Amino acid sequence: PAAQPLAADDICRFPRGAQAGECVHAAFELADFSDAKTWPQAIGQALQRHGPLPGAGDPPLVAMLQRGLADVLATPLPVGTATPLRLHNLRPRQRLNELEFHLHAPQLSASALTRCLASHGYPAPRLGFGQLQGYLKGFIDLVLQHEGRWFIVDWKSNHLGDTPADYTQARLEQAMTAHHYPLQALVYSLALQRWLQQRLPGYQHAQHFGGALYLFVRGLRPGWRQADGSPCGLHVQRPSAAVLDQLSSLLNGGHA
Repeated sequence: PAAQPLAADDICRFPRGAQAGECVHAAFELADFSDAKTWPQAIGQALQRHGPLPGAGDPPLVAMLQRGLADVLATPLPVGTATPLRLHNLRPRQRLNELEFHLHAPQLSASALTRCLASHGYPAPRLGFGQLQGYLKGFIDLVLQHEGRWFIVDWKSNHLGDTPADYTQARLEQAMTAHHYPLQALVYSLALQRWLQQRLPGYQHAQHFGGALYLFVRGLRPGWRQADGSPCGLHVQRPSAAVLDQLSSLLNGGHA
């Protein structure tokens, strides 16, 4: 069947590029997921911070972000818990925005890291260093707690197309690999695990670590489903305790 034309307020019509992506990210960061009355103010602040968007013309940007928020937050996310995660049920006390981390890497070998990734089935990107001495610094978009498990959320505004077929697992895997997101998710997962080990008495990976959720927000909506019934636009990566232990050892100058 022919693809249906996009509605004027469809998030797939939202401008593309880094600045537009920061705007989308800010809208999700500022909104109280559980209170739709906060969304217009969050959207207004996001557009003020990151506008005007290049090439935007005069489309209904507010309406696009409003609909995008509503769709993403309402979609049930199967994340391995007893009940799916619905972000619109998440209270502010269950989330932490922009968690900053510093991972000490006194002697990190790129070749050893590549071998570690390959041994666990992860795509090994070309790394722009031979030996790294210093720190890995970053920010995790969102850390949340759901049913006793802790999850990383990374908002992705990548435009992969305008149909559900463009946001299936196969397409998401391609996008993840092309942008080196699997390695990013591993680093984020190690940072979260270390953060939890310091703050959560009795932390156990199997019990408390939920994984990294990459939400491709242009394709994540209640009506877009894959053949197996799972939502389009959701990529879940849950590294094992073994791979996180090996990554931690490599960062500390040891061997995997």
